Amino acid sequence: MPVLDASVVIDWVAPDVSVSSRAVRTLRRLSAEGAELVGPGLLIQECANALLTGIRKGRWSGSAADKACGFLVGLPLKLTDDARHVDRAWELSRRFDNHPIYDMVYVAVAEAAGIDLITADETLRSRLQHLAWIKAPDL
Repeated sequence: MPVLDASVVIDWVAPDVSVSSRAVRTLRRLSAEGAELVGPGLLIQECANALLTGIRKGRWSGSAADKACGFLVGLPLKLTDDARHVDRAWELSRRFDNHPIYDMVYVAVAEAAGIDLITADETLRSRLQHLAWIKAPDL
């Protein structure tokens, strides 16, 4: 049961996702394990915004993004209440060079639950490399 951040989930649903991507490999493994997938409530909004950004930048069509957004909201995710974790996320952000608080919400959720965080965000992983439970997607 890991916490997943938007950098992983968007690579599951994006219209141009490669079936050999690290995120897709991670999803296959987690599905095979029957793992419960966890994230803060902001996960859906962050991924939906990435889909809109892809339309604006001409990366994919509006209809492809609409389909991807439908897939996104249908994912079997257990979403937590972000408000419960804002204080801890703030502490973490301040401690680690004022790193964006929305990233630290994912960290706070994983920390509170005592489970791994899977993120493709290399900056976040590097900044928190001393925490063994923050992991990259499968190779």
